[in-house]
Amino acid sequence: MTDTTAVQPTLDLLTIPAAGYAAYWLSVKKLMDKRKGPQSLTDELQYSTEPYTKLLLESAGSALDEDMIRRMARHKSRALLRDYRRKLRLLRTASCAIASSENPRKTLITLSGTFGTPLVDETKTMEQAQALLETMRSGNLDKTVFPDVSHTTRADELILKLLFFLLWARREGKTGLQPFLSGISFHYLADAFHMCIDGIDEPFIRRRLDSQAREMLIDAHHKMLMGLDLALAIKNRRSYEEMLALAKAFLPES
Repeated sequence: MTDTTAVQPTLDLLTIPAAGYAAYWLSVKKLMDKRKGPQSLTDELQYSTEPYTKLLLESAGSALDEDMIRRMARHKSRALLRDYRRKLRLLRTASCAIASSENPRKTLITLSGTFGTPLVDETKTMEQAQALLETMRSGNLDKTVFPDVSHTTRADELILKLLFFLLWARREGKTGLQPFLSGISFHYLADAFHMCIDGIDEPFIRRRLDSQAREMLIDAHHKMLMGLDLALAIKNRRSYEEMLALAKAFLPES
């Protein structure tokens, strides 16, 4: 396991390898030991945007007792995993709709209802997506930037852009999604679009995406548990060597 810089502005618990997340916390510990104080936690908070990691950093430098920190971490992990699960469902639903050539209006109803109370005005969202379609066709949107959406994208924006892809594929064909692939950094959506472009049938795509989502969420929960234990080790002033041993216990290759 190698160290990484303590500053991780793009930290993502669904995509970062477990070893990478362990290295992050070990780098925070090394930075604390180097600076001889908790100021490094305060400094790291300035760069932290991932909600769960931010909570752990705040807790590690707080006066909260361990039981309270564990409760807070448990609640935050449940909230985040639920949000990730629903957004992965949005991505799967849209991809399967593209594969099966489903009517975009029907898909929009499904997307809109994923969060219980509809998050968007369906009529307005359809109008916005159609406007985006025309703007893209006129060359005024960058195909390598526009499509970069994932589980971290705000839900209403995600629904709008997924609807755009549905309309685009309906008008330009599934192979018309090809130019967008270079702008999609989230492998889950990129894989889904690759399968749509290759003409793979919808039931297979659904099974594959469901399996991928399930494993990603299990792995994310595992990394959350590891991060919690390592953050508590920092709070309890455990040595770097103790933290390294703890981290290795979470990693199958160590």
